[in-house]
Amino acid sequence: MPVSFTKEQQLAIELHNRNILVSAAAGSGKTAVLAERIIRLVCDERHPVDIDRLLVVTFTNAAAAEMRERIADGILEELRLHPESEHIQRQSTLLHNAQITTIDSFSLFLIRNHFNEIGLDPAFRVADEGEIKLMQQGVLERLLEDAFASGEERFTACVEYFCPGGRESVLEGYILELSRYASGFPWPEEWLLERRRDYEAQSVSEMARSRYGTYLREHLERMLSGCAEKLRRVLTLCESPDGPYMYAETVERELEQLERLESCGELEEYAERLPGVAFGRLPSRKDDSVSPAKRELAKGLRAEVKETVAEIKERFFAAPLELAVRRGNACAEPLAALVDLVLEFDRRMLAQKQERKVIDFSDMEHYALEILFVRENGQVRPSPVALEYRQHFEEILIDEYQDSNLVQEYLLRAVSGEEDGRFNRFMV
Repeated sequence: MPVSFTKEQQLAIELHNRNILVSAAAGSGKTAVLAERIIRLVCDERHPVDIDRLLVVTFTNAAAAEMRERIADGILEELRLHPESEHIQRQSTLLHNAQITTIDSFSLFLIRNHFNEIGLDPAFRVADEGEIKLMQQGVLERLLEDAFASGEERFTACVEYFCPGGRESVLEGYILELSRYASGFPWPEEWLLERRRDYEAQSVSEMARSRYGTYLREHLERMLSGCAEKLRRVLTLCESPDGPYMYAETVERELEQLERLESCGELEEYAERLPGVAFGRLPSRKDDSVSPAKRELAKGLRAEVKETVAEIKERFFAAPLELAVRRGNACAEPLAALVDLVLEFDRRMLAQKQERKVIDFSDMEHYALEILFVRENGQVRPSPVALEYRQHFEEILIDEYQDSNLVQEYLLRAVSGEEDGRFNRFMV
């Protein structure tokens, strides 16, 4: 029995020649829409696309296997309806070689086919998680032994700052976690070097102009704009025929406070105005003419706004900005020493892995980046290999896109055609 799709789902299936992002709740049929789009793409006799000219990226191997099965079933059904179609027969054959895969498997595919581009030993193997953990522990122990033996004052200050009570395991944990977090960026070493300068600001205005101060201000703008929009939705509910009209006056006052915050231009203004934002008590008046569902929705949206504003106050403005600057100065040198430890840890780990001819999952993505991009004079451009794949892939289709990190985004952008004016990414 054919699947019935909604108007919006049908639109997502049929739209082409543009980048498309489909956002919907879990269980709403996003994966079914993705599979149907692929089936229609490869079974279209008017504009035929071979299945091996698509890159389909899923989050897990199980999801990839399920997607391949869905597509196979769809192609078989089309073949049953059109048994004379040579094109559809061809898709059934090509499906076995199609790139329906996880981002890690696609990265490994790139490495196995282009290891010579990056000077990687072709005899490499993928290490399991246990082996990598043992290597990390050994490298950490030797790294800290060498650091303690050096007697450097900045290392001693780092230990005193980050390891209250002298617990060496705490410092090990910070090194591992910072190394892992940095690996989520396209070029981890550069990102870490930038972090060494994060707390060099000597004044509030200098901090506000810094990279992380600018990021914080933009983050606050987005968060508070979203809060204001939610309160406007609450007001719309209050003004509807069976809406909770008794909440309107309270919510209007709260919305006015947030709208005044939206005019803030500097962090100092946010710090000055945010503590004054207060939420009143909603009237408890009962009225049978009010829809219980609308009442609960209005209360829920407003509660989300209250929680967000409280979190902003606690996370970013619990202490005066002047105190934040002083605290930053106090940790600047220990942090720089910690970053240097992480950089050295990463170098030693890389040397160990190269010696043993192994790679881990993070290496896969970064080696793939190295294959797909050329970096010269601070500029990043697609490599000849990336340009070949851009020509090969007709469309890039990504499931569970929200789980992608920045490295994966770079990889997918490298092989998609948007920089060449071909908008061919479909993201769910």
